[in-house]
This record gives sequence, C-alpha cells and structure tokens, in this order.
Amino acid sequence: MTVPQAPYSPQPPAKKGFFTLPRVLITVGIVLVLCCGGVAFGVYKLVDTVSDAVAPARDAAVAFLDEVEDGDDAGAYALLCDDVQQMMSPSQFASGVEQRGRIKDHKITGVSVNTTNGVTAGTVTATLTEAGGGTRQTVIVMAKESGAWKVCSNPF
Repeated sequence: MTVPQAPYSPQPPAKKGFFTLPRVLITVGIVLVLCCGGVAFGVYKLVDTVSDAVAPARDAAVAFLDEVEDGDDAGAYALLCDDVQQMMSPSQFASGVEQRGRIKDHKITGVSVNTTNGVTAGTVTATLTEAGGGTRQTVIVMAKESGAWKVCSNPF
C-alpha cells in the first residue's frame, strides 16, 4: 500500500546568512582597528626615523655650545669642520668668542638634516643667552665630515 503524500509540504525555516548586521559591524570594527593600528605604527616609525636622523647633528651642536659656555675654546675649535679651521686659527677663534661675548646658556629650537648628492648637511637653530643677560638667535650650519658631525659656519 502506498501512503499518499500531503499536498503541501512546509519549507524549512530560512537560515540566517553570513552577512547579518552584527557580523558585518564586528568585521568592519576589526578592520578599522587593524587599519588605525597600522597607521599609528607607521607614524611612530616615521617620527622615530626622523629623530634618529637629526639627533647626531643636534648632539654635536650642543657639544660645541657646551664647550664655548665652559670656556674650553680649544675643545670647541676641535668641533669645527676643516674648512672653518682653515679660515681661522685657534687664537682667532678664541678672540672671536670673547669679542662677540661669552654665552652662558643655550636652547636648541630647531634641527634640519638633509642629504643631497651623497653630502649630508644640516642646520641647528639655537637661542643663546649671553653672559650679560641678553639673548640672540643663531643658525649653526652642520656637516658630516669623516663620519662625525662638525660645525661648518662662522659661530659668531
């Protein structure tokens, strides 16, 4: 005997698809977090790289200014690049420091470094406080010479 089939067979309930609203929002949130994290990491690495590039030039300028402040004209003279040393003797340098006025403090306000055609150079901007109490701005031209940063401008 055969069992008659029902004229109507109910359809099974529809399954929810993968792209329901909560899943979409969670996926978009995860993608945004990953993208923002990547951007933040990129900015961090850029700032870190720039800091690494300018720090040696800044440190050399600070060392030069510290020597001048301490009255160690010979030490400051040794931090001048060869071209400047050829233009003035150690005694001329010391005389120039005294004529311009001894500085008692400094504050670095800017550093810029660039490499053009394989020559690395930069500038360091500083505010100098003179022994008499006055202040003045100066731009110190720096150059990388034999692997070390040197002052390559007239410091007066």
